[in-house]
Amino acid sequence: MQIVQSCWSCNQKNLLSVNAGWAAPEYHLMSWALSSLQLNSFYKNLTLYADSVSARLLIDKLQLPYTNVVCNLDEINHYNPNLWALPKIHVYAQQEAPFLHIDGDVYVWKKFDEVLLKGKLIAQNKEAATHYYEGIMQSLEAGLVYFPKEITDERKKQNAIAAYNAGIFGGSDISFFKEYTFKAFEFIKKNTSQLHKINVSNFNIFFEQYLFYCLSKKNKKTVSLLLEEIHDDYGYSGFGNFFEVPYERNYIHLLGTFKRNNKICADMAARLRQDFPEYYYRIIQLFYDNKIKLEHDYYEHLPSKSERDLLRRYHLLKTDTLPINSENKTADSSFVFWRTKLVDEYFLKTKKSGVKTPVEKQLVKDVVSFEKKIEKLRASIFSKINPDYLYQRDILKVKYPELIFGGKKVNGDNELVIDKFEIIRSKFNWEILDEDLVLMKMKFQKIMLSNKLWNYFAIVPECSKEGYSFTNVDDLDLYIFSCLKTPISIDKLTKEIAERFDPEELKNAYSEFELLIYGRIKFALRNKLVRSADTC
Repeated sequence: MQIVQSCWSCNQKNLLSVNAGWAAPEYHLMSWALSSLQLNSFYKNLTLYADSVSARLLIDKLQLPYTNVVCNLDEINHYNPNLWALPKIHVYAQQEAPFLHIDGDVYVWKKFDEVLLKGKLIAQNKEAATHYYEGIMQSLEAGLVYFPKEITDERKKQNAIAAYNAGIFGGSDISFFKEYTFKAFEFIKKNTSQLHKINVSNFNIFFEQYLFYCLSKKNKKTVSLLLEEIHDDYGYSGFGNFFEVPYERNYIHLLGTFKRNNKICADMAARLRQDFPEYYYRIIQLFYDNKIKLEHDYYEHLPSKSERDLLRRYHLLKTDTLPINSENKTADSSFVFWRTKLVDEYFLKTKKSGVKTPVEKQLVKDVVSFEKKIEKLRASIFSKINPDYLYQRDILKVKYPELIFGGKKVNGDNELVIDKFEIIRSKFNWEILDEDLVLMKMKFQKIMLSNKLWNYFAIVPECSKEGYSFTNVDDLDLYIFSCLKTPISIDKLTKEIAERFDPEELKNAYSEFELLIYGRIKFALRNKLVRSADTC
């Protein structure tokens, strides 16, 4: 079976300066690198369909391991650039033999099952839509003038919308794909003059995934699925858990808002750096060579940003023992009170009278206090920490979850120790501002509901320009941290925590209790709050 991928620049001239749906442009390129390199670990015959812009970048500059490159996606450059699923339709239409198309935000750590690859039609999983898909469909029906008969017939039955997720799409039923892609193009072409009336990006889901579902259902086709569980359009929890790779999870798809989640993107980048460091640093050098700023810059203070020198530094940092503190205070860029500014702007827009409720007044006061505490930590403590120590921490933390949880049973003898961070408290949960909710109004509603005696946050020093990250922690986390002032094995830690619980409650639920503790340890490892004592 032919494994294919497709990359269309959406009429952009320089992919180094556009996010392409990601939290930052560098993550877009790192995703392509990780996706293709992981596929190449299992399949040595990979074909990339590209336009001239993406081919120059992925092939000429990054030298990704594609066996074949078909540079014909410039043929669709006259279409609306927000039709990001269109190049995939174009690629499906060109296939004359069994194939599997894999998105550039899909990463595999295991070969696909041969039974799956023999399927006549193949998809990632079936989706059961919520009101979100239904709302989009109604907006399309109000704005578009043409729908394929397969869709209109399905809508007349008043069935709930369902779809097949196209993280992977393919099969051996080439005649079906010829019919499907013809109808998809017809769907687009007959509505070209209407696209200004709709959210074009939302249209992609329906001419690709919903049409595939409706046509396969009408023709009574069996669709072989990688994942048998039916997910709803909000229900892809865990699909971005890189800290479970590869010991618990061997397939990741960063669909939807996962791409805009900074922590998940950073985890993806860290995985690329660990497994394929030369490609990671090649991307870093590419940005510097083109004088384009990285969104998250760990390298600005270094004299050389070449792939060779960064790679040499990386291998040294993996093994060197570094001091935590610098001899000299590191440069400390001015603190940006962006949360305070965002709160002020929100109330300026929503409170025309200027009158705030008591909770809203408390919220405004709290965000100022919260950010001032972080500013003080950066200036008095974090600025004195050796940035190479922090970068080494980031390099090493990727392997901790597999080291501890990757065997047939948890490595309970592995000792943990607390890492470098500070705890502050706040009346409201300001981590909500970093969530990927569409409407700011929804974020503020959640923040106001988070008002309680105290929310606790672990503020973590970072070697990026911002200088810190933070995460909300609970009472159990705080107790775990108190136990880790000196190295302690996971087994001993678990027993020590168990002593604080009622023995009768744990008697028939000890395995569930262990999973709870292991889950909090994974959380702490991922957020740089604890580390393996073996590598301190």
